[in-house]
Amino acid sequence: MKDKKTKAAAIVNKIILWIFLLLTLLPAYVMIVNSFKTQNQLLDGVLFFSFPLYFQNYVDAFNRVAPYIWNSITVTVVSTAGVTLLAALTGYAFGHYQFKGKGILFSLIIVNMMIPSILTMVPSYMIVIRFGLFDTQLALLFPYLATGQVMGIYLVRGFVEQLPKAVFEAAKMDGIGEFQCFFYIAMPLIKTILTTVSILALLNFWNDIVWPMLVLDRDALKTIPLGLLAFNQQQGANKGALFAGYILASLPLLIYFLLNMRNFMDSLSEGALK
Repeated sequence: MKDKKTKAAAIVNKIILWIFLLLTLLPAYVMIVNSFKTQNQLLDGVLFFSFPLYFQNYVDAFNRVAPYIWNSITVTVVSTAGVTLLAALTGYAFGHYQFKGKGILFSLIIVNMMIPSILTMVPSYMIVIRFGLFDTQLALLFPYLATGQVMGIYLVRGFVEQLPKAVFEAAKMDGIGEFQCFFYIAMPLIKTILTTVSILALLNFWNDIVWPMLVLDRDALKTIPLGLLAFNQQQGANKGALFAGYILASLPLLIYFLLNMRNFMDSLSEGALK
């Protein structure tokens, strides 16, 4: 009886998981299907492909959103690299060293995770205006670097605390300096969690629409969320091309995740074990 109940429960769990998987993938499927349709084909339904496939949507979308994608790549790559490096350095310091006020200082950093970003938006905007950064890419880079590393510091600290101290002590006895210990010993050991930090930062910066909307005015500097918003608001815009634009905007994120998926999964499994 127990075996039958166990098998029945396993089957029910699989069915539920498949349902959730299908519901998760359904929006992406609909987006892909409709990205190959003309306006008239969209009127016939949105759940199935219509033939012939209309590839011109991707040409139109690329011509429209390519500059915004490049702007997003520039801002996101620089911000993500900076956040990952700063989180690694700070998390390593908190996890590896002992110093006065360490607990208080770390608590002050973590408190920032509890503050909704909407509450800091007005002060951040005033700082950007005061320093003359409005309508420049620096108005995105500096706030992203300042706010994006908090979660990363928390994650890296937890991993660094689990590293064997004997490895660092042996390296120092051989004459290796502090920065060499960090770059040549700690960094390879925490690369999986750094991958997770970079993916979280990348998603946050790439998809951000509110802050760029506040601090950017020139169309030449706008990021992909603002570009897609403007594309959507155009009267008579081809919805098929809009769907194609969404797919093109998602490709950089998808490619980065696929390239780093193994490290990301390893960080999840290591975190679960610890």
